[in-house]
Amino acid sequence: MAWLKSLHIAFLLTWCAGLFYLPGVFACHRHARDRSAMLRLNVMARMVFVWVASPAAVLAIVTGTGLVAMTDAPTGPWLPLKLTAVAGMVFFHLYCGHIVERLDTSPSLRGLRLRLLLLVVPGVLVTLVFWLVLAKPTLGLAA
Repeated sequence: MAWLKSLHIAFLLTWCAGLFYLPGVFACHRHARDRSAMLRLNVMARMVFVWVASPAAVLAIVTGTGLVAMTDAPTGPWLPLKLTAVAGMVFFHLYCGHIVERLDTSPSLRGLRLRLLLLVVPGVLVTLVFWLVLAKPTLGLAA
């Protein structure tokens, strides 16, 4: 089970890195000075989304499901909250994919000034997931 946990942590960290990296690329897109720079950022965003973050997300979820199945029925209010936060990460991941798809076709996306605020979403979700897993709080409820 230790190897599965190690894989899960590696995939989760890779996925989280992608969730932080993509909004950074989106923010840089606004400052691209020419078509060449825009295309380079588009390629970077697409490559990270398709070849790094998406496979890592799937593998983190698969290995996490395996860990839950192999563990003696983890209990406590932290698990449903953690799974809810992971679902939030999935929806944010899909939103990033939507933005990546639109970068090629919609120049109006370049004008959005609040792209860096997108960093708040994964910051909150990732912190919440790690806190729930490491602390396993009872949250004032009977475990």
